[in-house]
Amino acid sequence: MPDLIKQPMKTPLYLGMLAALALLSACASTPQADKPTLELPAAQAPTEDLAKWWVRYNDPALDALVERALANNADLRIAAARVEESAAALRVARSGYAPSVDLAADASRSKATEKGAVARPAGTYLSNDFKVGIDVAYEVDLWGRVRSANRAALGDFAATREALATAQSSIAAQVARSYFSLLAIDHKLDFLQQTLVTRNEALQLALRRLNGGTANNLQVQQAQSERDAIAAAVPTLKASQAQAERAIALLVGASPREIIEGKVSRSTAATLPDAPAVPEGLPSSLLMRRPDVRQAEATLAASQARVSEARAQYFPQIILTGGAGYESAQLSDLFSPQAFIWRLAAGLTQPIFGLNRIDAQVNAAKARSTQAEVGYVRTVQTAFKEAYDALGNLRAARETQVAQTQRATALVESLRIAQKRYDVGASPWLEVLDAQRNLYSVESDRIDAQANALTASVDIFRALGGGW
Repeated sequence: MPDLIKQPMKTPLYLGMLAALALLSACASTPQADKPTLELPAAQAPTEDLAKWWVRYNDPALDALVERALANNADLRIAAARVEESAAALRVARSGYAPSVDLAADASRSKATEKGAVARPAGTYLSNDFKVGIDVAYEVDLWGRVRSANRAALGDFAATREALATAQSSIAAQVARSYFSLLAIDHKLDFLQQTLVTRNEALQLALRRLNGGTANNLQVQQAQSERDAIAAAVPTLKASQAQAERAIALLVGASPREIIEGKVSRSTAATLPDAPAVPEGLPSSLLMRRPDVRQAEATLAASQARVSEARAQYFPQIILTGGAGYESAQLSDLFSPQAFIWRLAAGLTQPIFGLNRIDAQVNAAKARSTQAEVGYVRTVQTAFKEAYDALGNLRAARETQVAQTQRATALVESLRIAQKRYDVGASPWLEVLDAQRNLYSVESDRIDAQANALTASVDIFRALGGGW
């Protein structure tokens, strides 16, 4: 070993070989991931990024619920843990670019045979060996296997990150829809309580008129029936209100006690908020911002990179190894200059009889890539469908809301006229009852139409990946 140290011409040879292989590795290329070509509608308007789309409703209670859900929801915590897992896998893949460097140390004591073919001097049957040093190994990425593995890991990381964003968007939309449904129930319950008051007044008036001889028992029974019908609807609506509160409490990650209590802070405004206006001519490129579309794209890129990684197994694997350290028979001489050792080596492994296995792995990777490509196309198609469905639902809900509002206004006037005609004896009590029933039904439908417009606007925000 000391003779090798005295031969300086050997080292440039190894260094030159290492440099040449590293250069070839840097020049090697692998197929790039490509997305399928899709026919998309032309863009017609500039975009405005708005990640927190729920603030458009100007409701601090809704903002607080969504923020709490994003921080505490159990599904989001699971998705966040998956992101951390894929980030760790990416760090593992990137470690393939750098050589592995290990500290090695060992000590041994052995005894040779005393009855061997070659006679040994007395006292030389026992020997010690102490060694300490650094071992280095490096895979020359001549065919791009390591680079492909890194691209695949990066795609997986991007996909899990977008999956988290998809889950966040879904949770925010669920909270907003549930919140607006709860507000609609609140307004229905308020209207029901007001209607119950008027029904009680009508019943008392019918009783007074019966006692005064200006009404008959049939009118009293009709007034009693109408009053009881409204009173019977109150418990059902209150039960729906409690269920909606518990559903929101579960979405925001509330404790079991809070879920049971179902107390949700919310707006106490006299009317439901108006759905934000959606401008005409929104560009189709907005849909490309959807996290599920970006997730499908990242998954496709990762699957295509794994095809290249699998193909690289057909080619030789070149490993450069080296090491340096100290070795001696006596521990006291271990770090002396004469105990210094080093080595350089290059190894090549070419598969011969395992080609069928590699063929199967490549075919499996291609199949997964095809699945990812089809999944990407389907995700984009679904994005367009959801966007246009949401726009159509919002348009229909607003038209219904306008019609129901006009109808409610007309029925309020109809009830006023019917009550006035009944008071002067120009019409029967049945006309008043019909007007009251119709007004109650239409007012409930009007609140539903307004809530439907709000939930449709939530679907638009989610379908467009945020604001516009």
